[in-house]
Amino acid sequence: MTRYGFLVPAVLAGLLITTLARAETGGSLPSLKMAPDARSAALGEAGTAGARGAMAAFHNPALLSFSDRNQAAFAYTDWLLDLSLQTGALLLRQSDWTVGLSFNVFSVPDLEQRMLPSDDPLGLFDAHDLAAGLSLAYQVTDRLSLGATGRYVYQQIYVENASGFSGDFGAAWKPRGVDLTVAAALRNVGRMEPLQQERSPLPTSANLGLAGLILQGPDFALRGLADGQYLFDDDLRLHAGLEAAWKELFFLRAGYQTGSELRSLSGGAGLQWKRFGFDYAYQPLAEDFGSSHRVALSVNF
Repeated sequence: MTRYGFLVPAVLAGLLITTLARAETGGSLPSLKMAPDARSAALGEAGTAGARGAMAAFHNPALLSFSDRNQAAFAYTDWLLDLSLQTGALLLRQSDWTVGLSFNVFSVPDLEQRMLPSDDPLGLFDAHDLAAGLSLAYQVTDRLSLGATGRYVYQQIYVENASGFSGDFGAAWKPRGVDLTVAAALRNVGRMEPLQQERSPLPTSANLGLAGLILQGPDFALRGLADGQYLFDDDLRLHAGLEAAWKELFFLRAGYQTGSELRSLSGGAGLQWKRFGFDYAYQPLAEDFGSSHRVALSVNF
């Protein structure tokens, strides 16, 4: 098979990934656009000010400094049409500095390879997006934190591949006298190499967020989160969520977001037992695509 023969399935796979990604925000690299953790997904993907633990590296690296323990976390997303996202993150506290390591892998399996129109494909192949990041957060005071993430990004479609780098920058502040976090983040700033002849645009966005306590009782707490997200392709989105907690052991969550053609409502639950955490998120999808499920596990140490 000639090199040009390889281009046919690669282009078809690229069209599939691009079509699905454009249903999200425009462009490509959907793994950089979705909330990879189950908690934020259940809360309408509002995480700029309210993300917690190691998974905060994907939303706002400055939030890593507000964690009081080290943590390892893993999440799996069953998305549409057998597409999946696997995510891992590690948070390590070092006095005023906090280090985060993170990765996610977006997989499109069993794409059919054809050279000419036919009923039977010549074979099957997969397509992948990979992102691996290193985050640093510095706690300027007990109420102010700054953070940054450097990320390596890789795409592969059949025999074609491209790589690039992106960066996230964030700040988070907790005013005195109120249980509130105010945060801002600039995400996915960078550039990809051409895949074939086209560069995949990174989904660069500016994000503002609020997260705080609404109600507090002896055993019950209700928290609210809200994000405004401006994608640099002129797409403005709003994200909001509510989280009810019982004794900080059991959590119920609901969320809503605007701007996506595939999803708006979401919900989920969480359980924290000693050092271990479990989270689940459910998102119904539009256009008869079914629903998306996320599960996440975390351990504090």
